[in-house]
Amino acid sequence: MKKMLLLVILLALVSIVSVAIAIQRPAPDPASAATAIQKPTPDPASAAPVFTEPVKPMTKKKLEKMEKFSGLIEKVDKIGKAIVVRGKMMKEEKFLTFAINDKTKITKDKMTTTRGDLKKDMQVSIEYKKEMNKMIAVTIEISVPNDAPDKYR
Repeated sequence: MKKMLLLVILLALVSIVSVAIAIQRPAPDPASAATAIQKPTPDPASAAPVFTEPVKPMTKKKLEKMEKFSGLIEKVDKIGKAIVVRGKMMKEEKFLTFAINDKTKITKDKMTTTRGDLKKDMQVSIEYKKEMNKMIAVTIEISVPNDAPDKYR
């Protein structure tokens, strides 16, 4: 009988200690337990190569599509900083207005010039970009034929 009483006391003591330990330890989060189960250990032989060079974001200039147009200057608006050029686009004659800003590069005979040198009836080739329904001239190349009068040189 003494042995039986000793055994019951020992079992009660063990159960009390285990309950006390269970109360002190917080229960694991089910979400973290699920992710821990789903994460397989990586196999170094089958792992994809790791690139250490950071990916450069595309700059705004790369996103802009440059277009070209050639023709004769119909009108130069020096106050509004714009020119109207008559030329052909898809076999149709068009009149396009281009805005000129401080970044517009204007060249004539491979020499940089100013927008003050732009005159009516000059042959030009324009590279432009579209910004909010406006055509902004990026480069304007003035073509001067060999037999042109001196006022266009």
